[in-house]
Amino acid sequence: MSRLLQSTCGRAAARRISTAAAVRQPSTIPRSLAMTLSTRTPSPTSSTTTTRCARRMYSSEQQPKSKSPSSEFYKTFGRPIAKVFLLAIFTYQVAYYFWVRLEQDEMKRDMEATIAELEARISELEVAGQKK
Repeated sequence: MSRLLQSTCGRAAARRISTAAAVRQPSTIPRSLAMTLSTRTPSPTSSTTTTRCARRMYSSEQQPKSKSPSSEFYKTFGRPIAKVFLLAIFTYQVAYYFWVRLEQDEMKRDMEATIAELEARISELEVAGQKK
């Protein structure tokens, strides 16, 4: 089995597999290795077999992805930008609330002044009507 492993995956991979197999129970063989060993017996000079075996050995490792500059920017500054944006919205809403409240207070004072003026005029007209 050792010679078949060396011819399939190379010496370094055979060493890793044999040490892993020594740690595991003797009856447990990795599924990808068992399928490779049972389906074909490659020649030692075949490069496609070595590539396929290496692909299987390193299939669980993920290749580092290149990150775009915009994703790096938002990863770094996304939270502060969101905080500033939310603070700006909150400030605008508070300012708008007080502006509307002041405008309503002004309208209320104008209405009360108009009502007081009209009541004064009505009382003048009542007094003038009683004198005649």
